[in-house]
Order: sequence, then C-alpha cells, then structure tokens
Amino acid sequence: WVKMGAKSTGTPIQEETEPRSSGQSLPMLQDWDRLSPQEREVVQGKLESIVNAFAKELIRGKVFMKLGRNGRLFYRLCTLDKQLTAFSMHIKGAIVEYPFANMQHISFGYDLTDFTHVPVSLPSDALAAVIVMDNRRLNLVFSSPMERDEFVTCMLVLKERHNRSQKE
Repeated sequence: WVKMGAKSTGTPIQEETEPRSSGQSLPMLQDWDRLSPQEREVVQGKLESIVNAFAKELIRGKVFMKLGRNGRLFYRLCTLDKQLTAFSMHIKGAIVEYPFANMQHISFGYDLTDFTHVPVSLPSDALAAVIVMDNRRLNLVFSSPMERDEFVTCMLVLKERHNRSQKE
C-alpha cells in the first residue's frame, strides 16, 4: 500500500478525463487523508493496475526524450528490468542502468544543476520530470503533462515497492 502524502490540500479528488496509454485514468490523490477506507481501496486498486500496465509497457521498452547536459534533446529507448529493480536507458549502443535503490528523488520539472550551459529555450516545465541519483540528474521531457504525471507517479510507486521489498 502506498500513502500518497500526509497533507491535505482541501481539493477534492478528481478523475482525469483523457484516456491514458494503459486505457485508465490516473486518480488525483491530493485529498488522500479525507477518503474513507473503501474509497482508498478503490483508488489503491486503480493505481496498482495503472502502475502494473506502465511497468509491463516499459519492460518491453519505450522511447523517451532526454535533455542532455549540453541542453540538447535526445530520443532514448528506456526499459525496466523484469524484476523491477532498475530503469535503463540505451545510450550510443550501451545500456545505462539507474537502479531504484540509488534513486534519491523522482520529481516534476527540470533540475539543471549539472548542466554545462543552460539552454536558451526549453519545452514547458509541465512536460518535464527529473530522476536524481548519486548527485546526477536525468531530465526527461514528455509529450503531455498527463504522460509526465503518469511516469512520475508510477516510478515513485515502483521505487517504493522496491524499497519495501528490500526491507523484507
């Protein structure tokens, strides 16, 4: 079970209306603490099925746009291993692994801390996500805010699942 934040924003839970790649919509979780146990179970079940569909798709491989430290965008084939322990990116014929165990943060927006020079123009922050790992940042750009939201949410759930499985 994943608890999605301890603070309530007072905003009711809303469903996104556009279909996701997995055919389901991602539940809005701002008001988790105000849900009844039955509502939480429904949301949790929906989230689990979205995460499982996301993982299945990523195990097969999916192309994402990576923002390089030089400010250029690159298309990269990305995968998850079958054990769901690492996110991998194919770069110039090599496979670079980003194990969930080493991920410090997965968040929305850009982190340009280790850029050699800041790009003159960037796609909207609403399309960006960053994985911070071993003080390195992996900036990704998505085709829609919904795709970005699904990626961040699912990666956070997979990271949490991995952390819990290591404690058992």
